[in-house]
Amino acid sequence: MTYSQAPLLKLLSVGKIPGESGIPQHIETVLSNVFLFNERGYKVYKNDNEFINKNFGDISIKKRRFKFSSIDFEWNHQLAGEIYLRLQGVKVDADGIHFVDNYRDAEELLIVTKRLSLNTSLFAHLRNNDLVEDDYYEIGRQFAKCEENFIWHGDLPKESSLENMLWRHHDVIEWTKDVEMCVPREERETYARQLMNLIKQVYADGQTHISVMFDVHCLNAFYINRMFYPFDVVSSKDAWRFGPFLINIYRLATDVFALVGEQEFRAVLRGYYDCLNRNFPSKETERLLVIYASLIMMPYLYMLGKTDADKHKAAIKYHDFLKRYATI
Repeated sequence: MTYSQAPLLKLLSVGKIPGESGIPQHIETVLSNVFLFNERGYKVYKNDNEFINKNFGDISIKKRRFKFSSIDFEWNHQLAGEIYLRLQGVKVDADGIHFVDNYRDAEELLIVTKRLSLNTSLFAHLRNNDLVEDDYYEIGRQFAKCEENFIWHGDLPKESSLENMLWRHHDVIEWTKDVEMCVPREERETYARQLMNLIKQVYADGQTHISVMFDVHCLNAFYINRMFYPFDVVSSKDAWRFGPFLINIYRLATDVFALVGEQEFRAVLRGYYDCLNRNFPSKETERLLVIYASLIMMPYLYMLGKTDADKHKAAIKYHDFLKRYATI
């Protein structure tokens, strides 16, 4: 018999899980189903998303899904331990959902988090423009601390930064094709040429450090009482988890640049570089990273904007920013 998560999802949707009461808010993403109760959230990765399993990483098999869930929890718990509470094994029978401590006996793994208000997401702050320059400095500084303290237990890829960025170029240009109704082919081709020229110029020697990459951006971060919390930062594709280290901060800072302004963008970077005692990169490197980050985020906002008016407005604003920045 083909395995189905339906019984688990049905029980979660009506609040039948130990320690909780009431009906949760159900949020379905491409990768997962999330159930938000008053104080906690429970996330379970889907086993049956054909698009993800075919193009990003096959998690239809329990062993692989558990491995991805474990990586997801480990990385996020390191970065935001106050938010990421535990990884919980569960099984379902006629009596309901039961917690199990031994993952080998579990039917699924749930990632248990503290519930955060969407009004405290970095995206909400950028949309409302309710932060001051010192807040942006703190965001950069605190993210640098997160990055500096993160411990990676595996080996880093042997590829050069040039090799890494060349396949990133391919992936991000393919990504923009998903919004071809909003970004015409000629415009996409102009971005592709500019990005390729900058990659070959900046990474010509291939010696730039390859490090762990987080999927961190304004939709995957919260800022609460002057504290910055990354959230859900593990990329769905294994290869996207490594690259030139500056990609991390520029993906975050470029969102600020596009949706608020350059002064705030500079404040994020100052906080980051002051914390790490590093010098700012060359103008060519910054230009490459801003264009690259924009080509990831702008299409994503357009995709989300199909069902979310705020995301659609942000996509248009981001798109206008990119056209100005890249002189399209």
